[in-house]
Order: sequence, then C-alpha cells, then structure tokens
Amino acid sequence: MLVSSLPQLPARFDAGRLPISWPTLRDRLRMLEPDDSQITRQVGLYFLWDRQPLDRTDDEVIDRYQELMRTSTNDLVRHLVRSRTEIRLILSCIRRRTAGLGAPKWIDRVADRDSPLSHLRSHWLDPNFNLGIHYRWVEAFRKQLDAGDILEAQRVVFTERWNDWTRIAEKQTFAFEAIIAYLVRWEIIDRWTSQNVDVGKARFNKLIEETLGEHANPIK
Repeated sequence: MLVSSLPQLPARFDAGRLPISWPTLRDRLRMLEPDDSQITRQVGLYFLWDRQPLDRTDDEVIDRYQELMRTSTNDLVRHLVRSRTEIRLILSCIRRRTAGLGAPKWIDRVADRDSPLSHLRSHWLDPNFNLGIHYRWVEAFRKQLDAGDILEAQRVVFTERWNDWTRIAEKQTFAFEAIIAYLVRWEIIDRWTSQNVDVGKARFNKLIEETLGEHANPIK
C-alpha cells in the first residue's frame, strides 16, 4: 500500500521538482511496521548527519562510518553508508592532492590491501589514483574540478549516486527495500535542488558585490 501511494520520481535527479514534500512523505512512512520504521528512521538520521558542515574531520567521518557499519543490519542501509563514505573520502583526497598535500594516514583505517581505496596511497600521484575501474566517476569529477566548474563537478557525483540507486530500485518491486531506494533517490533530488538554489544565490551575490562593492545588499 505504501509503495503504491508514492508518486513516481523523475527519471533524472536534475529533471524537475520533487513530486512529494517531506512532511507528506513522512506521514506515508507511518504505514510501516515498527521494525521497518526504525530502519527508515536510521536512514533519515544518516541523511541529516551527512548534510552537516564539511569542516568535520575525515577521522570523525570514519568513526561514524564504522559505528554505522557495526550497528546497521539492513544490507541496503550498509550499502548507502559505505558508498557515500567512500565517495566523501575520495573527494577529500582529491582536495588534499590539489592543495599539494600527501596521502592521509586515515587511509589505513578504511582500506585493507585488497580494497580499491588502498590505491589512494599506492597511486597517489596518478591523476585518478588508478581508481578508474572501480570508480569511473573520479576522472570526470577531477576534470570538471580542474576546469573550475564546481557545479558540473558536483553533478558528476550526484549522477553516480543517482545511477547506483536507480539500478537498485529497478530490482525492487513491493519489498521494503523499495522504500529505502525511494527515500535515497528522493533525498538526492532534494539535495541537488537545494544546492542549486544556494549556488545560484552565491553567484548572484558575487555579481552584486563586484558591481556595487560596499553598497551591495546580498540576498539571503
């Protein structure tokens, strides 16, 4: 009943507005049984944590990641946490290398010898950390970043997340996992839409400041 009540999401995360608001979606989730409701609550709390300021240290991110992997029993929740953490850590390494810094020590905490993330250390000077086979988005992201197009670099990351969860959603029908896949894709659209608003405001404010100087009145 719950799956049937949810409006179809756009085919792309950047194709339009959300078809359902968060308050309405939250009310629909109350149809779930207590155990399933607890899992969706865990997903929601993870989204909230993941949106926190980016000045959190990588070690703090890894601590939270390891805690969630210990306590999460649902395979899709674990996949969500793992995939997002991996992306975040790879982006951190790209920023470090761009700043002329070396490989961070925390790599050893998340990457054993057989993990693709171990390439972050062993192939630090490779433009894409030799991760192309495992993380094909890295090269596209790096190129956009090098070109100074931050929005398009961000689009690369969102596209990777969206395609991953679209594939997962296509394998689900009316199982509980379909709800998780829906929530994740809903959050991706919401995050991209919110981010675009912020980017638009930042660009507008910069234009005003360059034109009016101290008399500028930036939008909030």
